[in-house]
Amino acid sequence: MPLGKGTVVNAVAKSDAVSALEPEAALEGAATPPEVAADPAAGQLRAWDAAVRAWAGLRQPYVEAWCLMGAAQAALACGDRQEAAARLARSRELAERLGARPLMEQLDVFGRRSRLAGLDTAGEGNPLGLTARELEVLQEVTNGRSNREIAQALFISVKTVSVHVSNILAKLGVATRGEAAATAHRLHLFDIPT
Repeated sequence: MPLGKGTVVNAVAKSDAVSALEPEAALEGAATPPEVAADPAAGQLRAWDAAVRAWAGLRQPYVEAWCLMGAAQAALACGDRQEAAARLARSRELAERLGARPLMEQLDVFGRRSRLAGLDTAGEGNPLGLTARELEVLQEVTNGRSNREIAQALFISVKTVSVHVSNILAKLGVATRGEAAATAHRLHLFDIPT
């Protein structure tokens, strides 16, 4: 949802939560505060968070959710994955409550691409921080299959398998496929319960 400058300025100006902020000056390109100049990503995060508070204060959950997505992206740019995941989860919660499917789809895409927890990524049920797809690839690796064989079995490209294998090696802290398979066996990841 594109927001016009005037819409954001009016929302921020009406919000008691961010009364100290001067939205007109910030949006008109006024002098950049030194802390923002030193860390533009942090400045963007503060601006998105101010917009979130403004829209929440005006009880506009759709735009609040949209701004939370921007805040999640900004938090990720600052390197704070935990804060990004929290903002993304709150945005998704609002979008689900509103039934805003296009926004939920955008949030899901962002969550997958950024590999933030909670959106088709590693969760509490997935060991070692691996996604469900990475676990499938790892299981095939433990069976001794090549990337081409894994691609055929899982109906994905060989390049995608290669990316998954690289992610698996990094998450497990190992250098080779053999070490990854050994780790999976040692941890009994794919043992069939008797």
